[in-house]
Amino acid sequence: MDIKVLKNIANVARTGSITDAAEQVHVTVQALAAQLKKLEDHCGFKLFDRTNKGVSLTQEGVGILPHMLEIVRSSERMQLKIKQLRERQSQPLRVALNSTLSMEINQQVMAGVASNLSGCSPIFSCSESPDNLTKLAKGEADMVVILGDSVPDGFYSVSLKGLRIEVVACSVSEGTAPSVVIKPLPECPYSSIFARFADRQSGGLDGATVFHSGSEIVSVSMIKSFGGMGVLSRAVAETNGLYVWPGYSEFLDVYLVMKEPWIVEEEFPQFCPVPSPVCGFDAISA
Repeated sequence: MDIKVLKNIANVARTGSITDAAEQVHVTVQALAAQLKKLEDHCGFKLFDRTNKGVSLTQEGVGILPHMLEIVRSSERMQLKIKQLRERQSQPLRVALNSTLSMEINQQVMAGVASNLSGCSPIFSCSESPDNLTKLAKGEADMVVILGDSVPDGFYSVSLKGLRIEVVACSVSEGTAPSVVIKPLPECPYSSIFARFADRQSGGLDGATVFHSGSEIVSVSMIKSFGGMGVLSRAVAETNGLYVWPGYSEFLDVYLVMKEPWIVEEEFPQFCPVPSPVCGFDAISA
């Protein structure tokens, strides 16, 4: 079966329209309809039900679509590897590590990238998740490490197996309700965790002055400077001597996000546990 045909048919499933799919892949509606009929003849059953509102997958189509997508992804990865081997030269690949992670974890990420992309010459930098996503969007990085699953459309992602970040509520010390609350900006990976924590406080945060932060490093400084509370990774909170509120924590997965599918999840090594505390930067003084 032609990979291009499978890719086109997958696009029909995604759009729910032969006309829209044909426009996106730059073929005529008649040509795409002919490709679909040929594939259905090959399978021996219909893949789509057609109505005046568009098309939808049949039960058989739902069953076969994941296999079509896997063939397409495998073909794309193979073509990328062929291109790398043909060029046979060192190519710069800009990789942004994550400053929330420990040095040991970032070293494991670097080793995993280097072992999977032997034909490239990685250039590493390090910043927090929002900055990494900005680098990716602006074309200033080819591959970034982020916390949480906020993967932009049009990019590929790999979950870093065995690696999860515990996020906790913390303050300078145990005591009364805080007068200052450090709230993560919406683009920060801890934003939704903070919202859920605040909902559980039964008004305990009402009346507090709210400061916003777009950086975990800045949040640490603000908590210590203003005697406030916020949400941080447990490693960062403990490293900076903050009081961790009991009874509340959540976990975020960590992802490697790429412009192209250079690495697949099965190829990346399992992450080894790193003794706590772990932190990508030194403790910050108030």
